[in-house]
Amino acid sequence: MNTLPSEKQSYLAFLKQFPLFILLLLCFQAIGVLYSLIYSQAELFLWVNRLHHDMADEVFMVITDLGDWPVTLAIAIVFLFINWRNSLLLIATMLYTGFFTQLIKMVVKHPRPAIYFEHSDPIYTIKDYVLENSLSFPSGHTTCVFSLAITLSYIFVKQRRQPWLFLFALMVALSRVYLSQHFFKDLLAGSLIGTFFALHLIWLFERSKWFHTESINSNLLDFLKKGKKPVS
Repeated sequence: MNTLPSEKQSYLAFLKQFPLFILLLLCFQAIGVLYSLIYSQAELFLWVNRLHHDMADEVFMVITDLGDWPVTLAIAIVFLFINWRNSLLLIATMLYTGFFTQLIKMVVKHPRPAIYFEHSDPIYTIKDYVLENSLSFPSGHTTCVFSLAITLSYIFVKQRRQPWLFLFALMVALSRVYLSQHFFKDLLAGSLIGTFFALHLIWLFERSKWFHTESINSNLLDFLKKGKKPVS
């Protein structure tokens, strides 16, 4: 988006720059809420848990790692050589959304599926795949990947890329239920936090004059070139 700072632009007005991403997110939320009203979270989880296939197991074990923080960090490192500001955005939104996710986890204290179902019928698990037994709600992977997707939507500007970035985030989110790491409600909450809290921080940055200075629009290569200039 990279516009001049506007102290008068409201957060709601800023959200209008991401129509396709937010529309798809709201559709996902509506479907999730509808099914949550009809079925319990346990029923929804068990329905997915019965759909396993060997090839899908392998694919989702790879996909799910794309929602972990090292992926965002790696992309941020790449952007150090392109633009300081974009690198800062990726790290800042990841930390900002991650903070609220962990805070909510400690307040809600909802168990993971592996703990929830340990005294009932055994659930399907992938051989040698470790199930986490920490707090479940909301999904940290989902928060992180939606934060990454919406930040990349901001960086790359073009609206036609938003559906693809949303689909990428959605596949990572769904992998968390498929791999028996989360319930559907964890994904719904994580996708909301990752999207709207990331956008909130970007909006705050947009309103700041320092965010539009020449220095923050530089990159590591320019910095190194300046350092090599001979002293006159």
